[in-house]
Amino acid sequence: AVTGLAALPDSAMSSGSILQVVQTFKTDGTSQAGNSSSTYYDISGMAVTITPSSSSNKILVNWVAQVNSNSDGRNNSIRLLRDSTVIGNSTAGSSQNAQTDHRTINDTNCHPFTMMFLDSPNTTSAVTYKLQWAIEGASGSSTNYYLNRDSYAGQGAVSHITVMEVAA
Repeated sequence: AVTGLAALPDSAMSSGSILQVVQTFKTDGTSQAGNSSSTYYDISGMAVTITPSSSSNKILVNWVAQVNSNSDGRNNSIRLLRDSTVIGNSTAGSSQNAQTDHRTINDTNCHPFTMMFLDSPNTTSAVTYKLQWAIEGASGSSTNYYLNRDSYAGQGAVSHITVMEVAA
């Protein structure tokens, strides 16, 4: 055993050092019905809270969402929020912007979508990062969107949000 060593204060860490890591790792499944590609719903269990030690530090957010749908050819998207503010979205779309946008396939596979984003929350208060999804319906009816399972509940996968405080 090593004795006599003290941890360095965050202020003594060099720029780019990882100061803390917090993760939400979701192993169970969830689903959401929707019929509008512009109405977003929180993804159950896909949120994580971190408290930065300095307002100048950044938060590196990495997420993976394993999704499936019960319908073919629907437009669905996933976006990232810091508390109630949407962050890291595209600005290229004329009708819809998110971090991911994709057409659904009704099959027996979970399809992984992933993103990494470096955020500057400019606070030392707790911040929550979460994912939301929007589900386009078919001909006025709802479409189901599934996380960590296919629409038949035969295949399973895992999703996560990992946040890391990076020293300024």
